[in-house]
Amino acid sequence: MSIRSGILLVLCEADAYGLQIHGELEDRTDRRGRINVGQIYSTLDRLSSAGLVQASGATDDGLPLYGITPDGRRAAEEWLADTDVDSASAWTDLTFKVQLATSLGARSADLVDAYRQAWRRSLDTAVDDHSPASLARHRLAEAALGWLSDLESLPGGLEGLQRPLRNERPRRGRRPAPTPE
Repeated sequence: MSIRSGILLVLCEADAYGLQIHGELEDRTDRRGRINVGQIYSTLDRLSSAGLVQASGATDDGLPLYGITPDGRRAAEEWLADTDVDSASAWTDLTFKVQLATSLGARSADLVDAYRQAWRRSLDTAVDDHSPASLARHRLAEAALGWLSDLESLPGGLEGLQRPLRNERPRRGRRPAPTPE
């Protein structure tokens, strides 16, 4: 899973502020509570220093907006094109990337097809040495292929998973004081 690349992909859709990006990543990838909002802001700072994102104004209530640069868009496209299934994090990378891309409509049919081809190659070249590792690779490839097929068979197919970015504002002010007992 690449939070860095996920941020870039969200910003390919529209300029956004940090907390909005955080919410989009968590909601679109079903990772609620696992992404630290501070990680989003520190990653945005690094992406800005690298020339992949830039300041693009502010919301009406003063929240700084971030926008993608041409280099950032290229980096997001390269990330989408990378369908490596041989890493230890192959399943996590697959689900994060596909959930994010399909919800954004970011070349999702191409991505699913590329992953399908990669997982089929992995299945075809799996060594059948009856080891636990070989069996795990085989079952993982079967699961990935099944999940990709299931996504396409949902009502509306991959296009039915696409939705626009939300434009909700964070709540301002202090938390309510606890009720006296």
